[in-house]
Amino acid sequence: MTLEQLAAKSGVLAEKIATYTAAGLLPTKDASAGFSDKDLYWLDMVNCFMENGSSVDDLKDLMPLCEAAQL
Repeated sequence: MTLEQLAAKSGVLAEKIATYTAAGLLPTKDASAGFSDKDLYWLDMVNCFMENGSSVDDLKDLMPLCEAAQL
């Protein structure tokens, strides 16, 4: 799905998603490659952390641990 489709599906602004993608917080590391349902799952988690006071820098350290735990 495109960035705009992911934004519409998730309710998260496209600009925020682009920021999260550029920071490496979503499985898709290049927004032009398109997004999957896996990105939607991770976006929900990232957005929840951000809404509760985490910063992008905090999540750069945390998300790899979350990904490892999911394996």
